[in-house]
Amino acid sequence: MHGGFAPVGILALLCVHTAALVSSKMPKTEEPVIVVGGGLAGLSAAVEALRAGAKVILVEREKDVGGNSAKASSGINGCGTEAQHAAGIKDSTDKFYSDTMSAGDRENDGALVDLLVHESADAVQFLIDLGVDLSDINICGGHSVPRTHWIPSPKEGRPTPVGIAIIRALKAKILKETEERPEFMKVLYNTEVLGLVTWNEYITGVRIKRDDGTLDEVRGKAVILTTGGFSADRHNVSSLLAEFAPEKMKFPTTNGPFARGDGVKMARAMGAQVIGMEHVQVHPTAFLDPKDPSAGTKFLAAEALRGKGALLVSSKGVRFANELGRRDYLSAKIQAEGTELPENKEWKFVYMLMTDEMADSFGRPAFNFYANIKGFFTKFENANTLAEHIGCDSSALRETFDSYNGFVKDAKNSEKRVRDSFDKTIFPAEISVDASIYAAKITPALHYTMGGLKIDKSAVVFNEFSQKPFNGLLAAGEVTGGVHGRNRLAGNSLLECVIFGRIAGKVSSRLNFPLDKLEL
Repeated sequence: MHGGFAPVGILALLCVHTAALVSSKMPKTEEPVIVVGGGLAGLSAAVEALRAGAKVILVEREKDVGGNSAKASSGINGCGTEAQHAAGIKDSTDKFYSDTMSAGDRENDGALVDLLVHESADAVQFLIDLGVDLSDINICGGHSVPRTHWIPSPKEGRPTPVGIAIIRALKAKILKETEERPEFMKVLYNTEVLGLVTWNEYITGVRIKRDDGTLDEVRGKAVILTTGGFSADRHNVSSLLAEFAPEKMKFPTTNGPFARGDGVKMARAMGAQVIGMEHVQVHPTAFLDPKDPSAGTKFLAAEALRGKGALLVSSKGVRFANELGRRDYLSAKIQAEGTELPENKEWKFVYMLMTDEMADSFGRPAFNFYANIKGFFTKFENANTLAEHIGCDSSALRETFDSYNGFVKDAKNSEKRVRDSFDKTIFPAEISVDASIYAAKITPALHYTMGGLKIDKSAVVFNEFSQKPFNGLLAAGEVTGGVHGRNRLAGNSLLECVIFGRIAGKVSSRLNFPLDKLEL
């Protein structure tokens, strides 16, 4: 009889041992949320997770946070904000939704866009509450009304680009948390994430490589990927650009070398679904540096410059497009009408022209950064000296200015909407043939990847194989796809980072363990 009970006893011991082993690997409620990437989406996620009471470990491959978010220059969109009300701007979520869907050729995920526009005012206020002055508003290409919030330019002194100001504010918040509550907030700099760690169907951590080369594993109850896009991912066998948009490889980029698509790759290896990967945005206006015109990485010519009236003309001295049209439209026009760059015949350039009035409206210190510090703009006495520099007939340039000025005057004096032959309806300022003119060479450059990991409204990543969302894997920012469709509006990238970063932080913080039932 005794011998007959031995197998049962052994089985019971094995079950207890197995349950203990599984429990040791199972996520725990008190474990941290792991945020991979320290751009705006990652910092926003960290702030919200902390506010919800979660512990956070932020892993950043570079020596500092910021990423491409720090390079943003046009601003963040908001609809129904205090700044819009103060400026008398009549906007609505319906208009904002329509503009975003139209720009994306309606290939956007409508549910995500609906969330984007309805949460936009709160996102702007989130940054204002952290100390960012977003009281100035500009209009950018593809928008029906001004809604792109940015920092007012100082009358003197060096301006602070909006992306840098936003990152500084969030970084200050995070650093304060690391100092005051180190048990709740940790930041790992110079740390590469090699892949994701799982337990059953749960994502429970990341494998990392520290700066000294040592390997380690960081455990948590959820992972939020905020690693950005892949516009600089071109020089390796796993290049996402080469796989999904090989025709775009010829363009330079405005992205830093960190835009390699790491988050997409590691999640995709686990079965994550990707969408819209072929939709890679070429920004129409990147500066050609006279000191190094063939450089593969370009400095972005902020869309706000065109919002303040900057004109684009070809080497013939004529306009060829709506300066405030969609980015894909304008990039294609420049490729068709531009002049080949001698150093790289696949790159086409045109001229961006501005007056003193436009420069003052944009913000003289900010404009002087482009013109005097970076040396992108050259000042000419009048249209004749500019024409001589361009190599075009001065009469053609004068005719271009006269024609455009006519629309500016008509727009001021008419109650009806004035429209030129390029469908332009907003004419901010005249450009005189006899006054000083600033000119810069600009060229299209890779700027943003609209495609990425598929997420739902809770910022949870979708598993292609199981046909359901992952447990414990979230994503926000440019690493995701669906919000922008085929083409992104200026100001929607920072907005997307804040909104879905905050959602990811809130959702991940609410994950509670242990599970109600263990299936051994």
